[in-house]
Amino acid sequence: MKRKVAAILAADIVGFSRLIAEDEDGTLQQLASYRNVLDDFVTHHGGRVFNTAGDSIMCEFDSAVEATRTAIDIQDYMRAQNLPSAPNKRVRFRIGISVGEVVERQDDLLGMAVNIAARLETLAAPGGICLSRAVHEAVSGHIAVPFVDIGERQVKNIPFPVHAFAIPGPDAAIPLDPQRSSLRTPAMSTLVLASACLIVLVGAGGLVSQDQPSRPMDLLTAEAGILRPVQQSAQTLLLPTNPIEAFSGLVQRGGQIDDPHSAPGLYHNALLLEAKGESIGAHRAYYTLARMGLEFVDPHLRYAALVRAHEGRFIARQVYAELNEDVPTRATALVHALQFDGAERKARLIAFIKEHPGYAPAYFFLAEEHSEDRAESLQTAQDRRIEHAALAEFLKAHDEGRLIPFFLNQSIAADWVEQAHERHARLALSGESVAAIPVLEP
Repeated sequence: MKRKVAAILAADIVGFSRLIAEDEDGTLQQLASYRNVLDDFVTHHGGRVFNTAGDSIMCEFDSAVEATRTAIDIQDYMRAQNLPSAPNKRVRFRIGISVGEVVERQDDLLGMAVNIAARLETLAAPGGICLSRAVHEAVSGHIAVPFVDIGERQVKNIPFPVHAFAIPGPDAAIPLDPQRSSLRTPAMSTLVLASACLIVLVGAGGLVSQDQPSRPMDLLTAEAGILRPVQQSAQTLLLPTNPIEAFSGLVQRGGQIDDPHSAPGLYHNALLLEAKGESIGAHRAYYTLARMGLEFVDPHLRYAALVRAHEGRFIARQVYAELNEDVPTRATALVHALQFDGAERKARLIAFIKEHPGYAPAYFFLAEEHSEDRAESLQTAQDRRIEHAALAEFLKAHDEGRLIPFFLNQSIAADWVEQAHERHARLALSGESVAAIPVLEP
């Protein structure tokens, strides 16, 4: 028998028996579809699937880092796929990862590392990942995600306690052990204390007080698209006083930022990752930034475009419906409206402007809705008047300095202003008059 050291990933579907009982054909079709994608993730990171049984899979990797990256990719993918589904219809995985010596018998693997991975999987929260201490030590300096020390756990058929760490997903709770409630780790104590403080640290605006108590996992730090307990010192979380200047400085300096803790850093990294074709990393950075509750519109537009390109407009609409419910801002409301089509998109834009007349970027989109490109040969005199009026309002906001605060990347704002000047001048030559339009109506 051949012995070797390997990283083992074990994944299992939560509530698989219930899903099968409620809709056997549909669940099996979903599982087959997801398995194809999951197998691709495993192969991409240099692993192989060595065992499957119903709803569970076991995978082997030469690297604990690549095994963990695969797990994160799987959970990110499943979360996106589950957005349009009702909670009781969602397919969610628990994932456990261990590393150690295994015995290879034909194409199968046996050994304590395999058994521990399977037991760690049962400790993970739905949508979450649980690692052994050895895996945590191997990956903590290489992957910028939150790790929560959940301490030693006694698990079935393992003769010794297993020290475990959790990577909770955005919707996954930390897997607490009710029998160990008096034995909280420092990370857990910090989590409880942070919850009581009613303060959220956000990426570009310092401290924002909350009127209502926050759930522990609603306390955000700018990490890899995942919510985590606040564990850093106040010095670590010092935020730029002028995020626009900070972003400009990062662009001039170039290069990716290690472990970004601010909106400018996350946006800078997301753009670089997107340019390199690393869509999962870009998605993670954009999502973290999107949940900071800021009013900058350009990162939201880039994130929505990325989701549409990879998952389609319906998923993008669901993502922004969720963001607008969880962390509502004018930026999330506007970008959510833009995920619709035709008359509904136009009606939502007009409703948005009536509710938020001071959010200048919205006028650019309203003008676009009534432009010749949108209306094609159907553009009417009323369309041209509305386009002209919306562009005039947009340019007025720019002249008064009310446009700048809504863009982290000022080059995008400058490009919009240039386009608006050209279109406004062209419409003026056609004889349309802003003064002739008392209000903006569809």
